Amino acid sequence: MTSTAMQGRVWKFGDQVSGDDGIIDFSAVRDGFGKPFDVPLLKSMCFRRLNPRFPQEVQLGDIVVAGQNFAHHNHIEVSAAIKLSGIAVVVVESCESGFVRRALSQGLPILTVPGITAHVEDGDTITVDPATGRIGLADGSVLQAQQFSDRMLAIWRAGGLVAALQQEFQSPGTNGEPSR
Repeated sequence: MTSTAMQGRVWKFGDQVSGDDGIIDFSAVRDGFGKPFDVPLLKSMCFRRLNPRFPQEVQLGDIVVAGQNFAHHNHIEVSAAIKLSGIAVVVVESCESGFVRRALSQGLPILTVPGITAHVEDGDTITVDPATGRIGLADGSVLQAQQFSDRMLAIWRAGGLVAALQQEFQSPGTNGEPSR
């Protein structure tokens, strides 16, 4: 089995970050329901209200760490914008369960670790492993999150829910039957 640990630079945000009016500007995407994502628009607005440098400076594999009630009031475009920006994983103190599901459906893992923001700073390099829940901090210490279930890992590894379902139903020998 391949490693599921990801190492990246931290972008740190605080508590009560709104998904639709903080991470993105929902008013700019609200007419897109049922249409493909406007990728350049989502990437250009992601986190710019909170950190104007983010859209230009984020790098593939970076990690978002945030406080309590992260991404409240959000639509699928919020997690899509974060994923499309190149963020590999999000670690928060708390968030809505719906955000976790919407993000995972896009292939973006979300882990919750109460108190995480007291242990990281912007620019730190940390390691996050959804399979074990292990968070390796810049100072060498370790925090523990709830590990992903096997099903969550399969969805994440596939790159999202649609890809996971396509793999499951198109696997040789399944005759269209889902695996159990």
